[in-house]
Amino acid sequence: MPLHSIFKRGCLAIAIGGLLGISSPLIAASAPAENPPATKAEEKKPVQILFTNVNIFDGFSPELKKGMNVLVENNYIKEVSKSISTPEGAFVVDGKGRTMTPGLIDMHQHVMLNPPEGTAAYQTKWDGAAGGAFAQHHMVNNILLKGITTVRDIAGDPLDIAKAIDMGQLPGPRIYSAGGAISQTGGHGDWAGRNVPANILHNHMDTTQVTQNSWVVDGPDEVTKAVRMNLRRGAAFIKVMGGGGVASEFDPLEIMGLAKDEVARAVEIAADNGTYVAAHAYHDDSYNRLLDLGVRSFEHGFLVTEPTVKRMAKMQKEGKKIVWSFQCFMSVKSFGSYESMPAFFTHEQKTKGVAVGKGVRNAAKLFKENNVFTVGGSDMFSIPLVERIKEDITCNVDAGFTPAQALKHWTGNAGTVLKWSGPKNPYPTYELGTIKEGAYADLLLWDGNPLNDIKLILDEDKLNLVMKDGLVYKNTMVEGDHPHFRPARTPNTRGQYPL
Repeated sequence: MPLHSIFKRGCLAIAIGGLLGISSPLIAASAPAENPPATKAEEKKPVQILFTNVNIFDGFSPELKKGMNVLVENNYIKEVSKSISTPEGAFVVDGKGRTMTPGLIDMHQHVMLNPPEGTAAYQTKWDGAAGGAFAQHHMVNNILLKGITTVRDIAGDPLDIAKAIDMGQLPGPRIYSAGGAISQTGGHGDWAGRNVPANILHNHMDTTQVTQNSWVVDGPDEVTKAVRMNLRRGAAFIKVMGGGGVASEFDPLEIMGLAKDEVARAVEIAADNGTYVAAHAYHDDSYNRLLDLGVRSFEHGFLVTEPTVKRMAKMQKEGKKIVWSFQCFMSVKSFGSYESMPAFFTHEQKTKGVAVGKGVRNAAKLFKENNVFTVGGSDMFSIPLVERIKEDITCNVDAGFTPAQALKHWTGNAGTVLKWSGPKNPYPTYELGTIKEGAYADLLLWDGNPLNDIKLILDEDKLNLVMKDGLVYKNTMVEGDHPHFRPARTPNTRGQYPL
């Protein structure tokens, strides 16, 4: 029978579908019958899947490697070659000339901020449990099934959902989380209402802090506690607010955000733990202060000028590991005009968004012309915006990058930055964002060549296969009932997945 899609390791497909209203081929797929007990010899034998006749975008090269074969063993890529002898017992998938790319990596995601109206809704309409339910629906339908196999979550607290995904209890992408973003009172992470009592703010009891989606702190000592709490809970890196933002109420774009000693403390503690700090900022003063203090991942930056960009390029040539993270769709499309802003934004927020929208194309041109190392991240959250998430990649092309560069931002370059988490890396065994021997088997098969037509990636019918960690979540091309295309655990006689 055709298996259109499979959840990993049981994944509670039926229970999740009923709870969240997930409508996807994953839920609709017929559940396989219970497998007979494996013999000891079968248990020791590695699971192998051989993809033949595929044209590979490896995450870096602008040219496809044509007529290739890829051997997956368990959850990693064992061999990539023009000619591979089929191992005994391997399941062979004829790619028929399709394009194989690495799984996509969204480097600026907020999976916990997906209730309608985003962060604002947490104050009056939803609690943390509802936020988790929205997040799970989003991660299946708008991330994993669309080929995004990894996200860098850069404000919010999906750490327990990430743990459940890694245990096989929930379906979803790999998650590199910063935990709650570190903000000062009145900064970009201060989403408490205007009339929240001061004692509640001071004791970190407002809604966003209780759910640990952000930390509102003042002074190096409070920064120390917040950063260490994030790292204790499993954060892979740290996010600080280095300036004002659009979606927050109290902070003009021009402000500086956390003070020097506060940022320095976050950088120090992150470095002590072998990882790095990413920063939200828009303008020259913020970027230059953050560069001085050792921040390594620079989000947004749509109001910076050429001297700052040239400084970043020079630092990279000198061996500094820094990166610009480009959120194209939100700045170009959502902030393209006053009328295109989210309806729940205030007039002041919409005005800030217009300023960002005016600056983004010039900023993208500067970063591209100066060859600054770049990754892509959608920053797209709250329904229905998240449903258009891959338009951030095509927007990279609209902003002047080539299709190969846009995909590289979302694959190879992203995988490089994820390794900067060092001992805090939740997935250290193999590489991500590339197709080569010794990389994780996070693979996509496309009917067509996105290097020729990047808009192909927006047609979900062209995405024929999604593999994450060696297991298939979407499959519209392989006929046959084979153990390698089944979940590791199967439902019981009542059609329920056991815990």
